[in-house]
Amino acid sequence: MYRRLGQIPWSALRCFEAAARLSSFRAAADELGVSPSAISLQVRRLEDRFGRPLFVRGHRVVSLTPLGAALAPGLKDAFSEIERLLTNVVEPASAALHISALPSFAAKWLAPRLPQFAASHPELDIRLVGDDALADFGNNEVDIGLRYGRGDYVGLQSENICDVGAFPVCSPSFAREHRKALRTPEGMRELPLLWDEIGQMAPDLPTWPRWFKSAKVDAPRPIKGPRFESQHLALEAAAAGKGIALGLSPLVDDDLTSGRLVRLFDITVPSPFSFWCVCRKDRARERKIAAFFVWIKDQLS
Repeated sequence: MYRRLGQIPWSALRCFEAAARLSSFRAAADELGVSPSAISLQVRRLEDRFGRPLFVRGHRVVSLTPLGAALAPGLKDAFSEIERLLTNVVEPASAALHISALPSFAAKWLAPRLPQFAASHPELDIRLVGDDALADFGNNEVDIGLRYGRGDYVGLQSENICDVGAFPVCSPSFAREHRKALRTPEGMRELPLLWDEIGQMAPDLPTWPRWFKSAKVDAPRPIKGPRFESQHLALEAAAAGKGIALGLSPLVDDDLTSGRLVRLFDITVPSPFSFWCVCRKDRARERKIAAFFVWIKDQLS
């Protein structure tokens, strides 16, 4: 029996694994670039070696027998491990790194710093996409996601890269124009306050009412000022002198350093959400993904 099993060709195992995962000989054939009859032949050869069937064959679909069901998960893991090994050891001269991030985080923090990472990894073809929707890691098109949340991402490897706090910011010219009102938090109640919809994602995220409560001041009702789709847009409006935004660290850090914005008061409302770097668990040790995790944590430390 050992000799018979030891001589099983890898191609037959690969055909079986694909057919078992896709529940179809035709779909397995499309994935592997062969004909359905070739898949069927390879599976038959395995069944002849084992002396037992691996599939119950239907008209257009196939289902696994108990033997097939016991064999398929281990083979899937084995082929995935081989693929990871080849990716890490025999890495191509040029590889793609696809990063998905919240538009505000992408625009205000990551995009200005990403060329530094790219310069250290010239072998990578890096693509950054700003998207409010959670990235779909099931199709391998996204390698890394940068998310704002609690970190409870089922089935994913997630690492907290930065905690978040919120405080009011405005342009230097706006601060000078309204310096009398801005001597105390109470004076802000009559000024335009810029909203962004990221604060509406969950009931306990930083908002103007929560900030005024921390400042022990009654929030204006209603709050005067336009609402923006993203933190990025609210901060741009504030930099243009249109009002006061509730800025989130670290998104506002570069504007404060450059002087485009100034901070008002030392009162910070902590957010229950943090920024997280996430990827598929089975890909966390890939060289390009591990390198990005190390780099971004170093940038935010």
